Amino acid sequence: MIRYVGFSTLPLLLAAPLAFANPAGAAGDYPTATIADYVLGCMQTNGQTRKALESCSCSIDVIASILPYDHYERAETFKSMSLT
Repeated sequence: MIRYVGFSTLPLLLAAPLAFANPAGAAGDYPTATIADYVLGCMQTNGQTRKALESCSCSIDVIASILPYDHYERAETFKSMSLT
């Protein structure tokens, strides 16, 4: 039996693959050591809690989805050089 899918549910069906996308895939081209370094530094700043771990690991995924690794590396180098 084929059921009619109304226009109101069509956007949900089209967006479903995005909702189930692998969030870790966003940081796929970032080296593991860089991701771990970011998360550990973020947790030091925001507290050593499970909530901080989840928030920090999610934020590096967002950064990775916006910024390619080579740009992130340049920005990180600039930041560390400006602190010296």
